Amino acid sequence: MDSTLSDAIADYIEQRKQTKLEPPLKALNKVLEKSDDPVVIAQAKADYAEQAAPIEAAFKPDVWLTDAAKRAKQISLATHAPKYTHSDAKASSMLVTQHEINSSYVTTASLKEKAIDAVGNAAVHDVAKLLKIEVAGESLITQLQAGHLKALNAFTDDEQVLNEWQAGFKEALGDAKLAGHTLSKQLYYPVSQSNSKDQAYHLLIPLTSSAVSQKLHNAVTQTRFGEEAKAIKEARKKGHYHPYESVSFVETAIQNFGGSQPQNISLLNSKSERGSKCFLLSCAPPSYQGQVKAPSKQTSFFNREFSYLTAQNVKEFKAFLANLKDSDRNFKTRYKRDFWYTQPILDALFERAAILQNQTELTGWATSADIKMKKAHCLWLDVFNDNASFQAERDKREWQDEVAHDFATWLLRKLENKDAYLLGDNEHSYFKKLCLQQLKAFERHTPKLGDL
Repeated sequence: MDSTLSDAIADYIEQRKQTKLEPPLKALNKVLEKSDDPVVIAQAKADYAEQAAPIEAAFKPDVWLTDAAKRAKQISLATHAPKYTHSDAKASSMLVTQHEINSSYVTTASLKEKAIDAVGNAAVHDVAKLLKIEVAGESLITQLQAGHLKALNAFTDDEQVLNEWQAGFKEALGDAKLAGHTLSKQLYYPVSQSNSKDQAYHLLIPLTSSAVSQKLHNAVTQTRFGEEAKAIKEARKKGHYHPYESVSFVETAIQNFGGSQPQNISLLNSKSERGSKCFLLSCAPPSYQGQVKAPSKQTSFFNREFSYLTAQNVKEFKAFLANLKDSDRNFKTRYKRDFWYTQPILDALFERAAILQNQTELTGWATSADIKMKKAHCLWLDVFNDNASFQAERDKREWQDEVAHDFATWLLRKLENKDAYLLGDNEHSYFKKLCLQQLKAFERHTPKLGDL
């Protein structure tokens, strides 16, 4: 296992060396492609050798590892980083590596595999990437936590050098002295008694978990842009079957960190990783639908609940009436009165009635012993009541006139504004007429007992 990790470390150092050699090598190849002059070619090769020599020397594994160990103190490996709260926060970052299987909270510790971030000098991110190289579940981080660096034995036989490497890289595992900062905006709430010797707190605003953000970023990105997701979208577009489930994260938001220099926040926030973006899942409360209950305890269907339901419509209707002038006595005004203001209230009435009528599990409430609601309203609303005398009386439809009358009475009471206008019998008769017409049409389309 160690040799395999050693090979991966050697490959990483070699890749970094090739990256550094790429510019002078391109310059050499450009000369070789364009010129046949042996003098020019010899000069180009000499220039390349001159530029490549210090790079080759610097990237000898033992030399590079010694330099990397010295630079490691400039970064802190972390799962929680204060710079996500504020870019100038000087608080300590935190590295959480334990795994809580039975945790009752979704936290960083809940993640079996945690993405480890690096905070500090962005120029030292190469050291962080070295420490994070993982082979078969083992990395230099896990070896440092275990108290050894066996994977680096392949690069030197000098025990003192190994100890220096271990001491240097170990400084990247966390700050030597933990510190908070006002810009990290953490809020601790005391939970122990004031006279207690041991102070205990709940941390209400913790440091941002880059590990959790990375897990969410990978999940969202995979479901949106992964090969499987593309195949599912293509199948859906063509109307074809696809054997895998279509997973989506809806109503997500994106929070950006670091502006044009995201790597200054952390390694995982850099352009090559999350690109300064962190997904936020919707935390809006679920939408609840009110439970429909039998109105047997109410004396009228035009009760406080219905008044609340139509409050905005009534408010707009009153404003319309209050602003009318004598010159507004025309067809346009009457049309607005009927279709802009009266009709929405009637629509709310019949929609609410239909909801109650369709609650078949409430059937029979209108003939219960403790009924308080007006008989006419009961006959209208308890459509599927199987009481024979109740249905016989309902079929007479004499209740319709009383329901329409009660609606008009309720509406005039709600529209009352003696300072701006007066409404009387004529208006009552008109609103009753409008309601009765639509009530009869509504009743014709209402399912009956025999339709069940």
